[in-house]
Amino acid sequence: MKIELKQIKMRTYLMAAILISIVMMGFIYLFAYAPKLEPNDPDLLIFSGYTNVVKLYGVVHMTAFSILASVMYSRFIIDEYSGQRLILLFSYPIRRQKILLVKLTVVFLFISLSMAACNLIVFSTFGITELIYPIVEETITTAFIQDAIITTFIMAALTGSISIVATGIGFIKKSIPAALISAIILSSLSCNVVAYSLPDYDASVIMTIIAMMAAALTIMLLIYNVNHMEVE
Repeated sequence: MKIELKQIKMRTYLMAAILISIVMMGFIYLFAYAPKLEPNDPDLLIFSGYTNVVKLYGVVHMTAFSILASVMYSRFIIDEYSGQRLILLFSYPIRRQKILLVKLTVVFLFISLSMAACNLIVFSTFGITELIYPIVEETITTAFIQDAIITTFIMAALTGSISIVATGIGFIKKSIPAALISAIILSSLSCNVVAYSLPDYDASVIMTIIAMMAAALTIMLLIYNVNHMEVE
């Protein structure tokens, strides 16, 4: 298993996570400034207030990391469980499902920690600048910190769940593009749910629970398929 973990090179994905963090820094300021572009436009009221800014930032952030997670899962699962690599995987004196679960866990932890680190940097920077030179026409309070923490946990769980479901679709179809397209579609649906439910968290929580249940079923399906795969 140590050999398996060493073969997972994270440098490329770490650089991608850093790039996403830089882009998301720009997005949160864009969302905060949006109502000032057209003060009389009612459509831009969706960006008013720290709660809305944080949640809208959260879904864009979630979409970006869902795609990154799906790319990683595609590389470590869909790609690995095909061709000559499959022979090597099944030659390990370890249960097949354990190898699969390790791969799922490694990617999930990497994505979750990357999202948390990204949010810590972005929210801290944004919060400090808002105290000095506020953009949002609202007083920043501890509610901002609370919203940031809740959003981070919800979006991390949603990201992990969406990417696993998308990977399951790609695995069944034996197609990496199918996994990536599924991740984009599922993330887009999640964005719409969050946008229409602002500023409440109820819809986001319900959607996350459903996604986690779907992810659990997908993992069981992946385990079943891997345990019954034959080396050709």
